[in-house]
Amino acid sequence: MTLFVLTFALLAGAQTQKQMHIFGIAPAATDSVLLIDLTRGAIRAKIPVKEGKFNTVIPVQENELLGIGDRSYFAPFFADGPSVEVNIPAHQVKGSELNMQTNRCDNSLDSLDRVLEGRAKTITENMADEAAAREQMAQLAEQRIVQRAEILKAYENTLVPAAFLPDMIMEMNYSQAEPWLKESAPYMSHPRMFTAIRFAEGLKKKQPGQMFHELTMNDMEGNVHKLSEWCGKGNYVLVDFWASWCGPCRQEMPRVVESYVKYHSKGYEIVGVSFDNKAEPWKAAVKQLGMDWPQISDLKGWQSAGSEAYGVMAIPSNVLVDPEGRIIANDLRGDRLMAKLKEIYGF
Repeated sequence: MTLFVLTFALLAGAQTQKQMHIFGIAPAATDSVLLIDLTRGAIRAKIPVKEGKFNTVIPVQENELLGIGDRSYFAPFFADGPSVEVNIPAHQVKGSELNMQTNRCDNSLDSLDRVLEGRAKTITENMADEAAAREQMAQLAEQRIVQRAEILKAYENTLVPAAFLPDMIMEMNYSQAEPWLKESAPYMSHPRMFTAIRFAEGLKKKQPGQMFHELTMNDMEGNVHKLSEWCGKGNYVLVDFWASWCGPCRQEMPRVVESYVKYHSKGYEIVGVSFDNKAEPWKAAVKQLGMDWPQISDLKGWQSAGSEAYGVMAIPSNVLVDPEGRIIANDLRGDRLMAKLKEIYGF
C-alpha cells in the first residue's frame, strides 16, 4: 500500500457524521427503495414508499457516496449537503451543485451506453463472419472506454469521478488509467478510489517493458520451482494466472490450449500460476481442461504471491514474456492472444 493510499484511507475513517434528508419519487407500484453504500457495496437502508414517494433522514459521513433506487435505476449522490431530492423514474437528482453534476455525468454515461448497446446489437445480429464480429465488438469496447473517459474529463476538478472512475478503471489498460491518478485531483482522496488505485498499481506491475517478476512455488507433486526456470531462457512464455473455481478462466482455457498446441513446437511455453486454495480441485481441473504445460501454486488463493508480484486482482490474467524475460504484453484473452502469437511466429 502506498503512503498516499494509506493516508486517505485513515482520513476516511475520521470523517464526521451528520444527518441527511433524502426524499423523492419512486417508480410506480414500488413499495420500497434501497439506499446503497456505493463505496462498500452494502445496503444502508430499505426505505418504504407511500403513494409513490419516499422520505427519510439518515446519519451519513461527510461526502459519503450513496445510491438510491430499485432494479431499474440507482441514482448516485454524495452526502455533501442537508438534503437531496431524487426522482428515480426520471433519473433526476436535485440538491447540491456536486450532486447535480454527478447526475448530469451519470445520464451522459448512460446515454452513451445505450447508443453503443444498439451498435453492438446490430453487429451481433447482422454479421455472419464470427471472427469479424468479435473484432468489431472489441473495437466497440475500446471506443466505450475512450468516450466514457472524455465525458468524465469535464468533471476532473470535482469529486464526481469518484462515483464512476473505479468501475471504468477496471476496463482500462495502464496507459489509459495513469492520467487519472493525479494525487492533487479532488476525487483521489475519496475512499471509493482505494480499490481503483490498487488496481491501477497492479496494472503498472504488468506493464510491457519491464522484466518478469520472480515467483517461487510448488508444482502439483510438491516440487519447488522458480519462474526463472522458464522465463528469460530464450523462448516466449505466457505466465497464466487462473484457478479451478474461476468460471471465466475455464471458459478462456480452450483458446489457451489452442495456443499451446499451435506454437509449443516453436518454443512457446506456458506456465500456469493457480490461485487455488486446495490441491485436488487444482489437479483435477488441469487434467480435465487439457493443460499440458507446467503448473505452480502456493495454494493461498487471493493471497497468492502471484497477486502481489503481478498486481493480479482479477482472473483470468496473464503476461507474455519475451526470450530475454521482458514483459511484452498482458491480459491477452481470446483472439488477442492468438493475434499476438501470430505476429510473433508469422502464422
